[in-house]
Parts: sequence; C-alpha cells; structure tokens
Amino acid sequence: MMDSASLRPQNRFAFVRTHCVVFALGITLALALCGCGDDGEPSVRQPQAVRVASLQVKSAAEAGPNDLANAHLTRGRSFRVDLYEVPDFPCVRTDSDDFLHIPESTQTPGAPAVFFTVPPQDPGAPVLMMFHGNGLDFIEALASLFVHAAPRTAEQLLRDQPGFAGFIEILNRGGAMRGLRGELSGPVAAAALERGWGIVVPGNCWGDGGHHRGEVIDYYIRAPRFGRSMDDFVWQWFRSRFPHDSNREYSFGCSGGGQRTAQLLLADPTAVAAAAIDSPADYLPGFKDDPPGLFSLLRGIPGYIDVLDRFYLAHYGSWENAAAQSLGTQLLPRHIATPMYFAYSVNDPLVTSGITRFLATALAERTPATRQVVWNTGEAVHCQINNRDRAEAVLDWLLQWQR
Repeated sequence: MMDSASLRPQNRFAFVRTHCVVFALGITLALALCGCGDDGEPSVRQPQAVRVASLQVKSAAEAGPNDLANAHLTRGRSFRVDLYEVPDFPCVRTDSDDFLHIPESTQTPGAPAVFFTVPPQDPGAPVLMMFHGNGLDFIEALASLFVHAAPRTAEQLLRDQPGFAGFIEILNRGGAMRGLRGELSGPVAAAALERGWGIVVPGNCWGDGGHHRGEVIDYYIRAPRFGRSMDDFVWQWFRSRFPHDSNREYSFGCSGGGQRTAQLLLADPTAVAAAAIDSPADYLPGFKDDPPGLFSLLRGIPGYIDVLDRFYLAHYGSWENAAAQSLGTQLLPRHIATPMYFAYSVNDPLVTSGITRFLATALAERTPATRQVVWNTGEAVHCQINNRDRAEAVLDWLLQWQR
C-alpha cells in the first residue's frame, strides 16, 4: 500500500485533502454519537415533551363524558387542554385497578409522566403553574400495608368511598392523571382560565413531593424518582414555548401540591414572581410527630412506624434532612423573600398544625409583612381556597407582584 510520501506531488494534495475530510467527518460523527459539547464535556440529553391528546374543560353542567368538568367554571365557557407526556421520566410502576394487590400486581417502570397545558390567551397574559397533591409515596406504602393487613375492610371502604383509591394510586400514571384532572376541576383553575391566564400542571408519579432528580430510591418500590426534574423541565418548557408576560409568573398548590410549591422555592426562590400555598404537607416529620386523624386507621397495623421511618431515611438520608426540606424551617435562615399567600387551618383533618406551623410562624415573622398573607381559616376542611371568591382573591393578590 502506498503512503503519501510515494505519491506524485499533484496527487499528494488530493490524498491529504481526502483523508482530512474523512478524519473530520469521523470526528463530527463521534461528537454527535457521544453528545459532546463545545467544551469537550458530554452534554446532557434534554427531555422531550410529546402531545398525546387534547380535551375540553367545561362547566360541570355542560361537560360530556370525554371532557374535564369544573363546577366553578361559568356556563358557556370552555377551554382546550393539551395532554403531554415525557418519555424520559417514567413513572415508578404500571397502572392496575387491582387495588388490593398493589404493588405486586404491577411492574416497574411505568408509563411516561404526563402534564396538562392551557396556553395564555394573549402574549401579555400571566401564567400559573399548578401543582396537584397526593404526591408522597409513604401514603401509597401505608395504604398498601393497610389493604394487605385488612383486605375486607379495605374493600368495603373502596366500595363506600371510591375516591379512597387515590391513596393507593400515587406512583403510577393513573394517579398522576387523577391529580391533573382534580387540579383543573378546582376554583383556582376556573378563575385563571376565565382571566385568560396560561396554566401548566405537571404530574407527579414518583411520590417524592417534587424533590428528586433521577436518583434510585430504595423504598416501597425501588425505582428512580424524577419529581424535581419533571417540575423544573415542565416549567421551563411551558414558559419558553408560549409567549406571555414573563414578569407575571406564579404558582399555586394545595396539600401535597403546596409541598411541591415549597420544593420549587427551596430549589429556586426566583422561580416565580409570587406563590400561593394552601394547606401544605410542608414539615414532613410532622406526619409522625402529629399525624392526621385519618392515620388512626393505620396505627395499630404492624409495620406502620417502620414504613414512615424508612420513608425519611430513603428519600432524605435522615430525619434531620427531611426537616430541612421544609420551607417553614428554611425560609428565614436562607432569606427566601418570595411573596407568598399562605392559607391553612388549625382544624384541617388531613394536615395538622405539626405539619403547617413552622411555615405559618416563619411567614408571620418575616419582614416586611407586606410580602405575605398568613390566613388561618379555622375551618374543618382540607384546602382552604375552595370557592370561586377565595380563588379570585388569591389571583388578585398574586397580581400585585411582578419580577
């Protein structure tokens, strides 16, 4: 085989040029395959959102079987809602309606995570990220413990109150869809939609309260959890895709959704111009220190305390680290200044004072006082922003704040 030195001068240039082109193409292909960036470091593949369905949200009196029903929406108003999935973030487990045999009736991983969007009606409109609740996997783990220990009682409860199935549908796509539908059926969604605001609702099917970025968590069902990655991706994707007033970006969540709002602000206090938090599951150790009355069904079941203790250890490494993921314990030490509307009740049947009091106290002490509302309704209900008038008041308060 001839080398370049043995070629005639007129051919040597062609030989070198050809080999340089081949070499350059090879380098380009290698860079493309390994995903290297300009600095030579491997670049992270960005998640993709794929639209899979479109629905209509209508008033409860007008909604058909394939529509989303909202009892707080004005008759005659309807809005298109798009459902997207994110294949890069699979749910922990597959769906199953065999509620008495979860998790053994399911497999890992589950279907892709999902989220809802409603684009803003004009480029100058605000946008609102809404977080659904029921997003902590110790709830499903405890529900599974209960139905295995007392299957006949569990079966009767499910017959009498079908909504109880939500307690054992947290780590699957069906549970996320239940949460998405619930969020768009509420008064805050109705008020925002009729104002022309854009809305995005990221689903959570990892039971991590919006905390993890793909770490494998060996608790209840061993699998990666993507809650923080999902919420951050969906919020960035939505804001970059739909023109809106970037100075008026807000968030709202109740219960576990309130906790996810808290996690959003702990990760980035500037993620929104202002936030509304309702009855949040903020101080997670409070579920053991001061458990809600609903947990009285579970206290006598062997393994109950162990299930709770392992939750704190698996997700956070220790009880102390779990306490440090409370917005209430971190607000003042970390000087988090995000304006907040905080509603709660000392008589809430599902979130006790042991879970909400740290945030209530910290906000009451934060200065200036004009940057927050702290409202204890005293009502024996869970989720205080439960009618249209209260929802309108919350949105009016949020609108006072811009970046």
